[in-house]
Amino acid sequence: MADLLSLLNSSLPDEVTFDFEQFQTGNATFGKDSYFDVDITGNSLLAGQHDAYCIDTDRFIEDSGTLTAKVYSTYETLPDGLIGDQSTLPGAPAGFGNIEKPENFDLLNWILNQCFIGKELFDSNNNSLGTITYGDIQRAIWELIDDENSTQNLGPFDQDRADRIQELAEANGENFVPSFEYTTFFGEQVTGQVGVILVPDSDGFDDDSNDPNPFDRQFMIIGVELAKLGDFVWDDLNANGIQDAGEEGIEGVTVNLLADIDGDGVIENDEIVDTTTTDADGNYEFEVIAGDYKVEFETPDGFDMASPANQGSDDAEDSDGPISDEINLEGGDNDRTIDAGFFKTARLGDFVFNDENQDGVQNNGESGIPNAEVKLLD
Repeated sequence: MADLLSLLNSSLPDEVTFDFEQFQTGNATFGKDSYFDVDITGNSLLAGQHDAYCIDTDRFIEDSGTLTAKVYSTYETLPDGLIGDQSTLPGAPAGFGNIEKPENFDLLNWILNQCFIGKELFDSNNNSLGTITYGDIQRAIWELIDDENSTQNLGPFDQDRADRIQELAEANGENFVPSFEYTTFFGEQVTGQVGVILVPDSDGFDDDSNDPNPFDRQFMIIGVELAKLGDFVWDDLNANGIQDAGEEGIEGVTVNLLADIDGDGVIENDEIVDTTTTDADGNYEFEVIAGDYKVEFETPDGFDMASPANQGSDDAEDSDGPISDEINLEGGDNDRTIDAGFFKTARLGDFVFNDENQDGVQNNGESGIPNAEVKLLD
């Protein structure tokens, strides 16, 4: 299986545009399962609606309409300008900071994957602390990522619950990496999600970098659900583009995952975000963030070409190579229908001659006959 974190770092867009809604303003539209929601526009893999939380207590969310944001994975090394004390920035108060404790993003990802909201929480002595709210989660995130905490506009929260969530994250979340199929702290089977950082700028990011403070809006983390796709490359003995009985998988085939990296709305053949190879049985798999993809199958050694695509009526049994149609994956999807057949061509021939002594054998001096008509019969 391809590596999720490598895929994440290579496929995330550099920037997105988005709108947001805050719960406490009464304008929320997507559901009360996070502190607020963002709606990312455009054609990138992140397009759509996402649960979101604040990262930094030094900044406020302002209703500024559509904003532009830089995008970072919670598993990549962040630029120096996003980390630590930033009190030297124009107009910044003393102690003004950015992301104070980025080393705790693994703990934050663990929290995002527990589906805490609405669950009853117990302390270490099994005493009930009540039902977890989005305010509890936001408070716990600030405790883990920021040096200071704020209760302004936090919504309903309880400090004991927030402290307990932080305690559980520290005990269970070290080096946490999400997976497609995940069992939560409560024993619930859920689709995993990965945290992605949005860093908005009220002025937009200038190409000439003349903005003295590009990080002048609240940093946000959104949860992006995972999906899977695969799964089979086979030796199509009769070249009919359908997986027939007795046709075996091909090991070691290179399979490329394509996505719209440049955000132009078209997935080009050179926009490769991840690569894997088929196993001994011809199977392959990509674990991805939800979005739109194509799959490219490279012709394996010893084979001549890909089978005809989209034959028959069963999408799970046909061939989709050498490059599949666009695949739209929602969070939690597991598409096992992206397959490819390859076949070997055969040749026959090769000589028509004047059999002067009529013995049926090509003897020395018996020359070929030009322009003889040859028919291949089925």
